[in-house]
Amino acid sequence: MIGKGFPWAPVWQLNKPSTWTLTLTDAFGTTVRTLTGASTGAAVRPAWDGTTGTGGTTYTWKLTAHPRDDQGPDLALTGTMTLG
Repeated sequence: MIGKGFPWAPVWQLNKPSTWTLTLTDAFGTTVRTLTGASTGAAVRPAWDGTTGTGGTTYTWKLTAHPRDDQGPDLALTGTMTLG
């Protein structure tokens, strides 16, 4: 089960280093968590322990990534995940 000892830790392999934002929203479209970072390699490795303060089990995530060398388009991916 996802939690502090076992976070949700997806990995996206991009083609170059990037700055990224991962936004998680609940079933009502309310943002419950925003994670940001900058990868030194091509892999984006956020981790979320599932805490939101609002409860719920299914979330939509959106990853946006901008190439650190400013060459090429930004990336935008979306999906859903379920806790538990």
